[in-house]
Amino acid sequence: MPSPFLRCPREKAATRRPARAIPPIPAGEFKKSLPWVILVSMMFLLTYLDRAMFGPMLSALEREFHISHAASTRFLLYISVGYSASMFLSGFSSSRVRPRVLVSGSLTGCGLVLLAIAMTTNTALLSVLFALLGIAAGQYFNGGLSTMRSLVKPTDWSKAISIHEVGPNASFFLGPILAEAGAALLGWRGVVTFMGWLSIAAGLFFYFFAKGGDYPATPVSFKGVKALLKEPRLWLFTWLMGLAISGEFAPYSVLGLHMENERALGGETAAFLLSLSRIAAPFAVLCGGFATTRFGTRRTLAVCFAAYAVGMFLMALPTFSFFVVGMFMQPVMTAMAFPPVFTMLAESFPVKTQPLLLAVGMPVASFMGVGFMPFVLGLWGEYVSFNAGFIMMGCLVVLSFPLLRLMPQK
Repeated sequence: MPSPFLRCPREKAATRRPARAIPPIPAGEFKKSLPWVILVSMMFLLTYLDRAMFGPMLSALEREFHISHAASTRFLLYISVGYSASMFLSGFSSSRVRPRVLVSGSLTGCGLVLLAIAMTTNTALLSVLFALLGIAAGQYFNGGLSTMRSLVKPTDWSKAISIHEVGPNASFFLGPILAEAGAALLGWRGVVTFMGWLSIAAGLFFYFFAKGGDYPATPVSFKGVKALLKEPRLWLFTWLMGLAISGEFAPYSVLGLHMENERALGGETAAFLLSLSRIAAPFAVLCGGFATTRFGTRRTLAVCFAAYAVGMFLMALPTFSFFVVGMFMQPVMTAMAFPPVFTMLAESFPVKTQPLLLAVGMPVASFMGVGFMPFVLGLWGEYVSFNAGFIMMGCLVVLSFPLLRLMPQK
């Protein structure tokens, strides 16, 4: 029986030749595909860095526009709203537009919006532009994954995904350096302008020279979404993914403000520590994949979330040495949590329903992690303290432990 969540593309679309045919990568030769897989991963890095760099820049935005912590973190919320909506809509656009065009268009769109942000002096217009930045970046998700699928065999998919996921984690290492060192030379507007032109150049390069991504993805049908919404494991996946993204993005977004305002550190020192604490995260993703295979999804995620919560609590302690330990522990353990969460999705649902699951769950999880939680931490920092916000996040992770019993016992 065909899956109610997917519909077959029309025969005409299935047989249509791409406008610009590119010789396919020989099946099974992962080494020959590797340079193109790395190129796609670099595009992911740029689209992520285009958004992530604004977390370490919040203090500069606050000083120039004379706004509060809550107001500055609201900019991240606007990015997240646009990104989540665009990610949802990319399920439709990826079935009508060649994935390579989506990747190129996402980068080029991000670049154009960044150039506009660099010239803006009005906070209301800035809010609109941040939402547009999220919309442009959100189109990458399905386009990038579809391009990756066209480059490697299913047996090599885990290798390709591991390389692909290095991108966002590397952006957290590069973001503070770009925000502090780059801003010292060019100012924050100069950094944003540089990233804008770089993104445009990368998007055009990818369109003309990349391989793969020549055929639209299978269209996603929402005919069976009503039944899917009643499935508890969909919401379990969404919540756990939201917690993982929150741990990856929310503390990162406000730690610069916290270290400068509540720890009395200089901007350069804060940026150095923030960047240094993210060095191990790309390697932690690979370790998380190994641990999931060796120890199972539930056990691995339980250990990762326990250490994640401990790291948040340590960051809230007044002793600086404990704060540094927590600051280095928390992002590593959060990065390790992503493989078991994605594996839980694969273990719980058939392959044909997973595109719809991602189309429904990932926008919600991204909004929670990239927009809502940084904004909440900004509110805590404005009206109470960032330390109290870190404790709140740690408690939220601890309260989620009973939900792990719903995971498959593998």
